[in-house]
Amino acid sequence: MYNANCKRRRAEREDHPAEQIRQESPPERRRGQTLGNGRRAGFPRRQEFMMKKFLIATLLCMTLTVAMVPAAFAADSNYTQCMAAIQEQQIAQEQAHQTANALRSKGYGDDSPYVQAAKSTWRAAQEAIRGYQRLARYSDEDIRILTTAVFNEAGHTTEQLRQYVAQVVLNRVADSRFPNTIKGVITQPGQYAADYASLGATQEIKNADRANGTFYYAMCEDAVKSAMMGYVDMPANVIYQANFSQGKGVWESVYFNSGWYSSTSYFCYG
Repeated sequence: MYNANCKRRRAEREDHPAEQIRQESPPERRRGQTLGNGRRAGFPRRQEFMMKKFLIATLLCMTLTVAMVPAAFAADSNYTQCMAAIQEQQIAQEQAHQTANALRSKGYGDDSPYVQAAKSTWRAAQEAIRGYQRLARYSDEDIRILTTAVFNEAGHTTEQLRQYVAQVVLNRVADSRFPNTIKGVITQPGQYAADYASLGATQEIKNADRANGTFYYAMCEDAVKSAMMGYVDMPANVIYQANFSQGKGVWESVYFNSGWYSSTSYFCYG
């Protein structure tokens, strides 16, 4: 019966050629030409899906590298940490560059979100490199003294206040009216406190953190490094910080309320 039906349908098509069922093949496309659904010719759906998975995984790994490098070298000196971090960022840049080139060779244009993601990763790594280059100029002692000062001035407040306090000190170091070292600014008579520069004051904070299960020293150190890397947005002529206005006017005032005490810090032009 099956064979008879097939022969009958074949005979009908031969008798009526205009009514033959035509199976049109899709128009031929050149590799890289955009199709109607936004895909590129020459990329089967599964191949394109696997490419997307690979690119997402690659870019995620590079992003994590950019974000997590500092913790990987916590036991080394600041300079060693910075050099190692810069090297990691350069590797991330090379991977991003290779990824972008591979995408272009497959027909993706520079406006593709995947190429744009690779470019964004490269730029983030470049910004991190600049930050580590700035941070590498400071010694372990510089970081320790400024971290201790920040803790005593704003340790139990907010990240913003801790960063601002650190930046005011760095602004003073760069200002000819103040000593040109962090230790000099911190120990200058009538300004901060000479005790902030002592090893004993630093160890006291660390001992308290260890006993109480807190991380105030680490949070203050993060604020200090952010300022040293150039990530704190503050004018260079803001050189005063206190709970009252002074100098040539207030750049910004920050209110803080812990629930059991409150204060307003004024950051002023000099």
